[in-house]
Amino acid sequence: MPDLYYDGNSALPVSGVLTPKETGMVFQSSDSPPKTFHFPYTQIRSLEKLGNEFRLELKSEEVGFDLILTFESKDKAKQIKKNQYKTFGDGFGGFLSRFLQLPNLYQIVIAGCLAFGIVFLLFTKLDRLYVLVPETADKSLGNLIGDRFEANYSECKNRKLKYGIEKITKTILPKKRKGQYEIKILRSDDINAFALPGGKIYLLSGLIQESESPEEIAAILAHEISHVDQRHGVRQVIRLLGISVVIKLAIGLGFDDIGSLETITEIVNTLTILKYSREFEEEADQKAFEILKRSGVGVKGFIDFFEREEAKNISEKKERNKKHPKEEEKKNWDPAKILDWLSTHPDNQSRIQRAKDFSKGLKTERREIRMENWNRIRKSCSEST
Repeated sequence: MPDLYYDGNSALPVSGVLTPKETGMVFQSSDSPPKTFHFPYTQIRSLEKLGNEFRLELKSEEVGFDLILTFESKDKAKQIKKNQYKTFGDGFGGFLSRFLQLPNLYQIVIAGCLAFGIVFLLFTKLDRLYVLVPETADKSLGNLIGDRFEANYSECKNRKLKYGIEKITKTILPKKRKGQYEIKILRSDDINAFALPGGKIYLLSGLIQESESPEEIAAILAHEISHVDQRHGVRQVIRLLGISVVIKLAIGLGFDDIGSLETITEIVNTLTILKYSREFEEEADQKAFEILKRSGVGVKGFIDFFEREEAKNISEKKERNKKHPKEEEKKNWDPAKILDWLSTHPDNQSRIQRAKDFSKGLKTERREIRMENWNRIRKSCSEST
């Protein structure tokens, strides 16, 4: 069956042969003498398969209505689409041109899906836009917070303890990665550790003294390293300040340049006071398990530390209940504080259970971090440097 061309001037089609070429489509009629028609690929409005034939619709500004070509060859249809794609190109302009070639119904559906996706992203997963922010922004933010934070704490420089922490870090990290993080020990009775964007990690001496093995510190370090690797700090800023900060950082403005001193101070103070979200904490736990698995240390130190902390919390709660009647405790209970804590911290029991579930899949023997006199070293911040 010959190819057919409906020019709109006659109800009867012109029969002939349609040939797709790289520069455009050529239709040659079977008349004698034959007539030749040329059509650029940019003129295509749609190409659809109807039954056993393909229907090619072309827009025409000259005659004021669409031109129609029909043919049966699958290879011809494939070649037309291929040449059309080359004509439009791969960039945004090409994408837009191909989009405009679609039928109106398809355009409406696709545009609706894109709009819904963008709105969903902005309201539920805004922090995913961190991929647009260069990692230099993490360093800039980390330095801002670190400088202010270190002004309020003295650094513990005991050589034995610093050597011990370095050994633990080398055990859980490959050589090529150990230079990515700046780990400092600060003097404080608080049992805590935290990571800043860009690679600054702080261990408080109270946490180290609370530990009973180097493997427990390895678990804490792996958790904090994971916060850095997942860029949770910048993602937290994006959640707090919205899409405007993404745009400014994406075009190269550092945190020193994105606003007034009051804005920067607000960012620093907010990130210093607030803990990471529960989602970020759970993600950091999971990534920490992977680090501990690859290093061979395993997650026993993680389980030991949090089981001991959980047991201590239960014991302290019982003591408080003995000292304070329930009615008095209700008066002192601040639901806002409790809800704030629950909204940002995974409870110890859940963390312990996830670590135990992960450990079931570990088949290799656990690697111990050999360090003599850890019980003495962990308390050395109280000694002179």
